[in-house]
Amino acid sequence: MTFLHPWLLGLGMAAIGLPVLIHYLTRPRPVRLPISTLRFIQEAVRQRRAVHRLRDLIILGLRSLAILLIAWAFARPLIGEKPLVSPGQSGPASRVVIVDASQSLAASVNGIQAFERARSAAARYLGYAPGLRANVILAGARPHAVFEGPSSNLAALREALAQARPRPERLDAGAALAAAAQMLVQTAGGEDARRELIIVSDFQHTNWGDVDFSALPEKTRIQLESVAPQETPPNLALLRVSGRGQAEQGGQITLEAEVGNYSPTPRHVQVEFSLAGAVYRAEGDCPAYSRTILSVPAVLRAGGWQAGEARLIDVEDVLPGDDVRPFVLNVRPGANYLLVTREPAGALASSSSYLERALVPVRSRDGQASEKVHRVSPDQLDREMLTRADLVVLDHPGKLPAEVVSLLAALMVRGKSLLYVAAEPVDASNLKVLAEAAGPMLKMPVEFQPATGGVLRNLRLAEVRADVPPFSLFGDGVSAAISSLRFTGGLVSRWLDGGLAEEVLAGYSNQSAALVVTACGSGALGVLNADLPASNLVRSPVFVPLVGELAGRLLGQREAADAVYCGEPLVVDLPAEAGSSAGLRVMPPGPADAPGELVDETGGLTWRVASAGGPGVYRVNRGDTTCFAMATAIAPQESDLRTIDPARFELAASGGRQVHYRGRADDDEPRDTLWVWLAAGCAACMLLELIALKALKT
Repeated sequence: MTFLHPWLLGLGMAAIGLPVLIHYLTRPRPVRLPISTLRFIQEAVRQRRAVHRLRDLIILGLRSLAILLIAWAFARPLIGEKPLVSPGQSGPASRVVIVDASQSLAASVNGIQAFERARSAAARYLGYAPGLRANVILAGARPHAVFEGPSSNLAALREALAQARPRPERLDAGAALAAAAQMLVQTAGGEDARRELIIVSDFQHTNWGDVDFSALPEKTRIQLESVAPQETPPNLALLRVSGRGQAEQGGQITLEAEVGNYSPTPRHVQVEFSLAGAVYRAEGDCPAYSRTILSVPAVLRAGGWQAGEARLIDVEDVLPGDDVRPFVLNVRPGANYLLVTREPAGALASSSSYLERALVPVRSRDGQASEKVHRVSPDQLDREMLTRADLVVLDHPGKLPAEVVSLLAALMVRGKSLLYVAAEPVDASNLKVLAEAAGPMLKMPVEFQPATGGVLRNLRLAEVRADVPPFSLFGDGVSAAISSLRFTGGLVSRWLDGGLAEEVLAGYSNQSAALVVTACGSGALGVLNADLPASNLVRSPVFVPLVGELAGRLLGQREAADAVYCGEPLVVDLPAEAGSSAGLRVMPPGPADAPGELVDETGGLTWRVASAGGPGVYRVNRGDTTCFAMATAIAPQESDLRTIDPARFELAASGGRQVHYRGRADDDEPRDTLWVWLAAGCAACMLLELIALKALKT
């Protein structure tokens, strides 16, 4: 309990002595009377003195209590904890109000959107107060401030707050605090001026778990206003949608949707996929506060960039925006392979010949290889050849020219995938130069080196990742499928710092890597460390499906990419087939979304957007043909509505910064109603005094 005028309590305590003083000064004085019969007089005096004493004690108590109650009433006691920031407090002050405008504030409970409660809570701190300068920051993926700094135009701030709406974006709490810190540094009025920060949010644990107030000026008063309901509302959400496999026209792909169940009970969920006029459904059970992946096969009848949509059906939850998620697929008419090798085409037992037959196992009627595989020598490579190819396969290429390495690295960063079959010492040198040319975009988990001490013999596959392609193709029989494989030759490898161990999909019995798939920009690099003619892999039934699945994984690297998050900055290296920016037009998801800009650079065409638009699909068109498409969707962390422990904020405060957290269960303001009851108690004491005087009259 706090008091609006605490000094009146001391004055009231001092005033309690007045009734005592009055009673002392007005006490009865003895009077001499000439009466002979003293025995009866003494008895009457004793009776009257007892009544007087009782009456005086009651009246003294009532008068003292009345004075205490009236003093307490004038002190204006407030019920509830007093916040650090009082909306109407006068004096020089800079106040910044951060209002969470992320997707989670669009959640509706009992028909009331959380953002409406946030708007009301923030508006209380934007009323007029002498000496107050304020500003409002609408926080999402990027902070949007109404003014550049604190202003006395509070009416404009209230108007901007009234027009604000939640955005389909995640909350970057760190960026919002950094923007507020810059404004609070500009506080006018010297050291005596107050620095006040009000944060109105639902305080999701996914967004506020790593909060740090150290960027704020020292002695900043931080008032946290939570608009989250007392009990976390249940929510279901689509967190990711992608396609697994090779997206080829006329072929089949697996559509996958990751569903999050943020509720205390298991849920049965159904997902409906819409793609190219066809509808597919998948269903399954999702445990409480967990995720599950639902998948369904889909036939790709149309080619080109296809936009689809996944939707949770028969679901009613508090956040309907995350029940729908767009996605895109680049459906190719058929994969074209560019086989870069120095081996002649007629050598049937060569490594490149085995690869060619595995990539296109179906032969033409005359027994010739399909035109989908084009052989070329490294010294004949040019940009046009590489651009037309869907997958570049390098096998016994010899030493690659520097310009070829640079071209391969640039195209790989922009979405082209490479499969390198490494068997010779020169291949280790080529891979090292290729990694250097790609720079930080390519971080190999291992470095391949020539074997020392002779040719490696009788190697077995000791470790494989059976849960991912290509080995997931064999299911539970993967151990039996690879148990008879023996390898001779190849390279050795050593682990590199900073690489991801899970990118090594298979390892040999000598601890060297057998198969590596590493992302490089928008593309990927796959390295198969094997001398194929010297190993029995090419004569086993595993070889053709293994190479086909590996090629499908590399081809699907870009097609399977999930949507980018709304509101995030977007920088995309467009595929080489997009050409130059002349004649290209960007179609954003909605009329209010920015299309961004296309920039011709040395390595190709780059597309930049400062802030990605709302949920939907961006298209880069040349005429009526889509050269590239990218889906935008809500960030998954906005779907988990569980709140952070308020004690975490106390730990984040330091440097004289004070933090006060107030939830919806707490009082909006300390209640100023007790003084009414105190005044009524004072009046009751006065009434009881009159009754006592009447009843004990002498």
